[in-house]
Amino acid sequence: MSDRTTPRPFARLLGVATIAATVLSAGGAAAQDTFIRIGSGLAGTYPIVGAKIAELINENIEGVEATTVAGGTSANFVRLQDGEIEMLLTYSFLSGIVREDGGSLGVQVPKVRHLMTLYGAFLQPIASADTEITSLSQVADAPKRVWGANRTSIFFPMIEAALQAHDVTFDDITAAGGVIESIGYGDTAQAMQDGRLDVGFFAGPAPYSLMLQIEDNPGFNMLGLTEEAAVRFNELLPGTRAEIIPAGTYADQQEDQLVPYMVNQLVISSDVSDALAYEITKVLVENYQEFHGLFAGAEEIDPAIALNDNPVEVHPGAARYYEEVGITAR
Repeated sequence: MSDRTTPRPFARLLGVATIAATVLSAGGAAAQDTFIRIGSGLAGTYPIVGAKIAELINENIEGVEATTVAGGTSANFVRLQDGEIEMLLTYSFLSGIVREDGGSLGVQVPKVRHLMTLYGAFLQPIASADTEITSLSQVADAPKRVWGANRTSIFFPMIEAALQAHDVTFDDITAAGGVIESIGYGDTAQAMQDGRLDVGFFAGPAPYSLMLQIEDNPGFNMLGLTEEAAVRFNELLPGTRAEIIPAGTYADQQEDQLVPYMVNQLVISSDVSDALAYEITKVLVENYQEFHGLFAGAEEIDPAIALNDNPVEVHPGAARYYEEVGITAR
């Protein structure tokens, strides 16, 4: 019997140790921070905005530790659904797509909730000056190297829609002997400077720092849309609109250019508690001017547009805050 039974004094010590370990474990869990991981893209304005959001959360919400996570936007939606991140920056049109049919990755994201509309970005198609291309309708007229992004990239549906609005497809480009390049967005400006790309697409403010790199070398022609093409683009990607980039915004831009305008949105997982979503929304709204000056166009961030151009359900915690302060969608 004795070789199979724990002696009573040892059993009592074991029981005490187990209880103590349980109490310490519970206490340790209570003392741990809540982590908020923010998917903030790979290039452009998203890393800047994501870093500022993390900073504001860390400075103003006790017991919460926010960090940014680099990665493509479509992939970040999958991470949000899988519980690997809690928030992400995206274009609002993509939120509606991934919630309904999964987008390019084919993964539906029912957890996505709206937290705040932030600012817009001009989709600016350009061609190297030496190509003599002045319209997207011409990119399949001769062999050209066109940036088409990766199919999992947030840029893919925008580029595809911009081409389709001009009756051009990726297949048309390759059939003409052209090449569809899928290098990373952050590498496209250098590729155009090196002569490895003829046509690129940039999404950001106007003027945009990445495009200013190309102004002097090799120079570019902005490929604006006609009114008809702009209407078709908006039909292909609901939730977008067209805006004018005034003449003179870039050195060689002689005329106003009509281009697609994409709305940037901060979304959050439905797994985040209502109380925490409320606090995050409150902090961002009350400190919105902290974003101004970070980049051209950041001044657009304003509580007045916080619920605009949104295709998905507002997180209940955020909705409670907006209702309390009287912010509604325009």
